Amino acid sequence: MSTCLEKRSEKRLELRAAVFNGPGELGVRRWSFFGPQAGEVLVRVMACGICGSDLNIFHRDPPVPVYWAGHEISGVVEHRGRGVRGLKVGTRVCLSPLVPCRKCALCKSGRKNLCKSAAFVSFNRPGGFADMVAVPAANVFEIPDELGFHEAVLVEPFADALHALSVAGSVAGKRALVIGCGTLGLLTIKALKIEGASYVTALARHEYQRELALSMGADAAVDPALASHERLAGEEPFNLAFETAGGYGSDSITTSIEVMEPGGIIVLSGVHYNTPRMNLKNLTEREIQVRGSQRYKRRDFVKALGLFAEGQVQAGALITHKVALREIMDGFDIAFHKKTSKAVKVVVCP
Repeated sequence: MSTCLEKRSEKRLELRAAVFNGPGELGVRRWSFFGPQAGEVLVRVMACGICGSDLNIFHRDPPVPVYWAGHEISGVVEHRGRGVRGLKVGTRVCLSPLVPCRKCALCKSGRKNLCKSAAFVSFNRPGGFADMVAVPAANVFEIPDELGFHEAVLVEPFADALHALSVAGSVAGKRALVIGCGTLGLLTIKALKIEGASYVTALARHEYQRELALSMGADAAVDPALASHERLAGEEPFNLAFETAGGYGSDSITTSIEVMEPGGIIVLSGVHYNTPRMNLKNLTEREIQVRGSQRYKRRDFVKALGLFAEGQVQAGALITHKVALREIMDGFDIAFHKKTSKAVKVVVCP
């Protein structure tokens, strides 16, 4: 395997990794590699969450990762490459997967989350569906003993939610609609309430998701199949909407436009693979803004970890299933069939 796992040190190591063989095909294989290179840390993976992007790759046909997937990672420092300071072997950590080039104009302007040359752990760098993962030391963050490994995988998607709020601007005192109540949507609700949103309505397909939305702080949770635009908007239209579902055939952006007040802001966090239908006339006449949110910045990740460490985010209920690495196919099946499994976050524990 000619990868960033080669030419690292004289000590040779072995790991197991769950490799995509193609859409719907995933197999655990053994790999032999050298230890972390200079400036890197090798982390023994204790938990890695299955993300919606992993499911899309698994069941559809976007680009299959060069190596293996898994980017919501927590674990323990196993080895340190030359020059690494401050992270001792045995330190409990979680990881930020984005590795920007730090040289391009976007990086230099503080927008590393948009770096076109960035590497990403789980796509063009080996990911966390494995026994171990090597990452730059700058991407490794110590977690407190009070934060369990399973819950720590939620720090990464919570950073996504916090970044989406920063894209929207101030949310304090605002009425917000959150569309989709998977992990990202539920954490967006929590972030909105922490940041002072006055009223949050969640749109969720499944009853168990609506119950979780209320437990995360939503003031109302509604089945989109039963909610007319008129009922959602009510007497007070929304100031903000956060679309977290994405997918291939969603009409959620149209819903957002119809219930938004003039001058309102719609933030897209979910990844849309087809262009959804929408009434552009309403965008123009109401001066509604649609903004994209891509990953997060380092400050978002640090803030997310801090809120978890302070106990402001109690999200253990979102960890609904745990599977061993050898059972990862079962984990993907559970995560994909939410209606029957009632899954939110499925965690792989090597």
